[in-house]
Amino acid sequence: MRLGTRVGRRYRLVKGPVRGGSGEVWFAHDEELHRDVVLKRVPGNDGAAGFDWLRAEARALARFSHPHVVTLYDAVRAGNRWRPTSWLVMEYVAGGSLDNRPAMRPQAAARIGAQVADALHALHGKGIVHGDIKPGNLLITRDGTVKLADFGAAHRVGGQETITPNTAVSYTPGYAAPEVLRGQPEPASDVFSLGATVHALAAGHPPRRAGAAGKDANARADANDDANDDPNDEATAYLAAREAARGTVEVDEATGPLRKTLEAMLARDPGARPTTAAAREALAALAGPEEDAPTLPDRMAATLPEPELPGVPFLRRHVGAVTALAVVVAALAGVGIWALTGGGGDPGPAGPGDAAPPGRAAVSVIGDHRTADPCALTKPSKLTSFGDPSRDPAYGGFNRCDTIVQTDSGSVDVEVELDNGPTSDITGPSTTEGPVRLIKEEPDGGECDRTLLLPGRDHVHATVTAKPADGGSPATSLLCRMADVAAADAVSAVNAVPSGGAIVRRSPPLPDGSLVHQDACTLLDAKALETVPGINATDPDIGFGNWDCSWGSTTSDTYVDVYFDRGDPLTAANGTPTRLGGHRVFVAPPNEEGDHTALVQVVARTDGTGGDAIHEMVEVVVGGSSRSDSELRSLATGLATSVARAL
Repeated sequence: MRLGTRVGRRYRLVKGPVRGGSGEVWFAHDEELHRDVVLKRVPGNDGAAGFDWLRAEARALARFSHPHVVTLYDAVRAGNRWRPTSWLVMEYVAGGSLDNRPAMRPQAAARIGAQVADALHALHGKGIVHGDIKPGNLLITRDGTVKLADFGAAHRVGGQETITPNTAVSYTPGYAAPEVLRGQPEPASDVFSLGATVHALAAGHPPRRAGAAGKDANARADANDDANDDPNDEATAYLAAREAARGTVEVDEATGPLRKTLEAMLARDPGARPTTAAAREALAALAGPEEDAPTLPDRMAATLPEPELPGVPFLRRHVGAVTALAVVVAALAGVGIWALTGGGGDPGPAGPGDAAPPGRAAVSVIGDHRTADPCALTKPSKLTSFGDPSRDPAYGGFNRCDTIVQTDSGSVDVEVELDNGPTSDITGPSTTEGPVRLIKEEPDGGECDRTLLLPGRDHVHATVTAKPADGGSPATSLLCRMADVAAADAVSAVNAVPSGGAIVRRSPPLPDGSLVHQDACTLLDAKALETVPGINATDPDIGFGNWDCSWGSTTSDTYVDVYFDRGDPLTAANGTPTRLGGHRVFVAPPNEEGDHTALVQVVARTDGTGGDAIHEMVEVVVGGSSRSDSELRSLATGLATSVARAL
């Protein structure tokens, strides 16, 4: 997706993407109803059956309207059968979340609490428990109306199953009720969390856990109020749960007239807490006048170089494993609404050291994608304990750097690749060091992957992969140890980048004629793509550095992929050689890129001579099971002809 694209033929993308823990979010304009909306991609529901279920439940829920719950408008599907995407269309809330705001007057906190209690009363009536009430999940409109969002921890009344069935009950330690910390949430748990939230709004922090060890837990919780941002902080969760199970909470004197009401809402025994209706009445009685509501800072009305982003819990969806009601909860969630205020334009990569102009994202640790050097994230010397390493910066595309290590078990390729694609499918144990989150994925297909989620608004991640090379057969355990070493080296390299800086640039820079300076999407125009029925030339998926561009048909499963690659000079072993548009071209055997595919490689330029020569290539792939091998080959050859002419 890119700016200007229309999703569902009516939602025009005007700002983004912003990626949270579970996917990407765009600020869009509904050209049919002329209103601003937020589009949230829903991973895991892209299949036809999953999307049909999601859309039916989303439309049913769209009829549920409450002034203090973020509104879901619709669910739409984009793309094609090969790369379908499912999106929730949700209300745009301009003011951002109440997280990290200065403490307010108790009466103002009570007014907010009464609004949220009203929303909880309605949700509990539908059998839905929110499960994670906190300031970061409360959004505020410009007129001071509060709306509840982020249902990533929601579950059904009468059970402990969340809408993320493959995970344990999710919560935030500073705001979670004792029974939630013990894994036994119930409706009264939301009352406790609301009490903790109102306390935080009035006192500047959630209530303290009583007891000496509790002070340790409180200190940890204060340092990381949102444990959903770091679900591996087991020490925080353990200390908080231990103290909550045998102690009480302490209400700060700063809460003033709210103190008795909050003490009741924060009772250790769920049965002793007021109902949501009673809490609503008590808080409303203590609330100040409407003009006492929190106002937006002046900066919110101006163009922002960096949008404010409420916290986003990680949400995985497995439609087949949850009930219809659970899917309703998931649809309502959308896993949060981001306050994408101010500034239009594409927040694309900026150069290293450049100040971010108004309306653009701040400079990331990667900087300009086209000049960033992936080799800056690795040092071959770190791998000498495994064998003899040698770097090959031209082993593949411009976004990767490979180190070939000769081990006793054969050659191993340790690859570092930069990407800006979705990360919602990347799972595994994770750790955080500085601004980098490192995910250790389970070994798969004879290789071992480690993914670094990097700081910066360009949503780049780096994947370190250790895999056999040149027929080697190393043990998986060896590959994972090598991946761990290389990943730790990459994390250190990122954390060594000065604030506001970027990783090392490619040196020496590649010449002006290199594909590194080209945009893959410009090599095929609308006329060329007309040869593939159903292709929308204006709606490509764009990869890192604009070096990968793909389109999908809306009438079949046919797709087109154009990407740049580098490697040893091509020979007849790579396919049938020919010439198109003045360039050497190699037509690969059928299914070279997988089942039901055709590959044609166009040589753009040759760097070096003799045994050191490197080909820069444009690879054109056409795939889809609805077409024969000969049809795919004919389409790919025709598109490759257009690419060669464009070069």
